[in-house]
Amino acid sequence: GGADAAFHNTALFNLDGLGAYPASGQGLFARTGASSDMGRFRAPALRNVALTAPYMHDGSVATLRDVLAHYARGGRAWTRARGPERGARNPHQSERVRGFALRGDDTAALLAFLEALTDESFVTDPRFADPFAQAAARAAGVSSHSHGEPH
Repeated sequence: GGADAAFHNTALFNLDGLGAYPASGQGLFARTGASSDMGRFRAPALRNVALTAPYMHDGSVATLRDVLAHYARGGRAWTRARGPERGARNPHQSERVRGFALRGDDTAALLAFLEALTDESFVTDPRFADPFAQAAARAAGVSSHSHGEPH
C-alpha cells in the first residue's frame, strides 16, 4: 500500500520465469531492490492518452488497440524465453492484470472512451506548444519568405 500503491507490474516481461525485466527498465526495483518490485511502474493518468503512443514504460506497445489486447489477455506470456520458463506468467504481476473478455463492440466503445479523454483546448493552447517546434517554424517561415522577395 501507501505511496507504492500507484506502481503496477503489467506483465510486460518475464525473462527468466522468475519475473525478470530487462536491465534497461526494471521499474520500482531499481529504487528499492525488492524482488517484488521488479517490473512495477507508475500508472500514468489517462488524460490525453490517445496522443501518447507508443505505450508502456518502454514504448513496446504501438497502439491503444494493442494496449487493450495486452490487458485483455492478462499480460504478455514471455515467448522469447527458452526452456520451462517459456510462456510463464510473471509471478510479480499486479492482481489487477488478470485478463478479461472484449465482446462485440466492446473494443470500439472502449477506444472511443479513451479518445474522448483528449483535452483539445489543452493540446491546441499555444501556451503549451513545443517552443522548439515554434522556433523552427518561425525560422523556416523567415528563410523561405526571404528567398521569394525581390532584391
